[in-house]
Amino acid sequence: MTPLLNKAASGLPFLLCLLVTLPAGATSLDQAIRAAESYSAELSANSHQVDALNNMADSATQLPDPKLKFGLDNVPVQGSNAHRFTREGMTMQKIGIEQQYISSTKRERKADAIRAQAQQTASGAAIIRAKLQRDTAQAWLNLALSEKTLASVQRLISETRRQTGTQRAGVASGGATPSSVLDVELALNAMRNEEDNARRDVQIARANLQKLTGEDIDKASGAFPRIERLPAEQSALIAGIKQHPEVVQASRAADSARAKSAQSEVAAIPDVGVEVFYGHRSDDYDDMAGVMFSVDLPLFQSKRQDKDHAADMSRTYEANDQLTQLIRQHQAELAALVAQYNAAKAIYDRQAQQVLPLLRDKITLVQAQYQSGSASLSEILAARRDYLSGEIAKNNAEKALADSWAAIRYLIPQDVN
Repeated sequence: MTPLLNKAASGLPFLLCLLVTLPAGATSLDQAIRAAESYSAELSANSHQVDALNNMADSATQLPDPKLKFGLDNVPVQGSNAHRFTREGMTMQKIGIEQQYISSTKRERKADAIRAQAQQTASGAAIIRAKLQRDTAQAWLNLALSEKTLASVQRLISETRRQTGTQRAGVASGGATPSSVLDVELALNAMRNEEDNARRDVQIARANLQKLTGEDIDKASGAFPRIERLPAEQSALIAGIKQHPEVVQASRAADSARAKSAQSEVAAIPDVGVEVFYGHRSDDYDDMAGVMFSVDLPLFQSKRQDKDHAADMSRTYEANDQLTQLIRQHQAELAALVAQYNAAKAIYDRQAQQVLPLLRDKITLVQAQYQSGSASLSEILAARRDYLSGEIAKNNAEKALADSWAAIRYLIPQDVN
């Protein structure tokens, strides 16, 4: 074996160890977002649409293709020379080229209008990315918190299951009634129902991530974002509304409307056509050549081109008003999102800092009373069921908080390294 192969073989066990230690399907939040952006067909389609418009803009600056014209001219249809091509002196075989010359100003204005449309379309990529990042973040957070809920339920089931052995031993020794074993089993079955619900939530979150990223993500890994505070100060969020992708796209739509009105403003500039031809007559006559010009006559500009320009100007004013309205709408939506976040945080804080500690203290107290003979097993099981319900309520409140946080965080698409 060569030295190179020896080195490769010696490193193989180390690589295998690395592969074994890496959790299968574990993905961080940033990794999930990057995968979703790479997987998105909508982003790819938007990019192709922008490329198409840019190519159309380049094409719009060019003159139309010249036209080849050929045929017969001045063929007699009556008299002794009717339908003869060589008897009449004016009959000729004609060939020529015609070129339309469109004003460079009109061509540039048309190209500018298409480029403005391309920029408007390109701004749609930010809308797609923001929605994609928000949906992916919410799915990832939901997976992480559903896993947390499942672990909590399984831990409480394990603690309660140990009570079954104790009760069976108590029944055998005469210190407990047979019905106490049934009470424990009934409590366990109720907890297993919650376990099934938690496992269902995990599977749904995995399915949502698979739909968004195209990858089988079994576990959320990496740092959990600090959802207990807003992604930024509320004043900064309000100031950032003008950078919201939908607002930016509305601004680009207003630019596009202005570019179209600038295009229609010069629509009355006449186009010029030039035709050069050569005519071959019979051998007894001389050949001929000629040049013809054609010019548009905008005689009814006030009823045609001016009306089109006025319509485009009205659309420009409409786009500006829609932009103003959209900014106001997003200001109201941001206020609603912040209100939802604050309410979710208050509920989560109360559940985590007040309700759960009280339920935990209740379990401790009832267990002490049970050991002293002043409380029944049913009271212990009821306290544990209450604690499980409180734990699930806390995790549900945390999910609502995480959803609100992600909705605010990804109002504007974030750069993910």
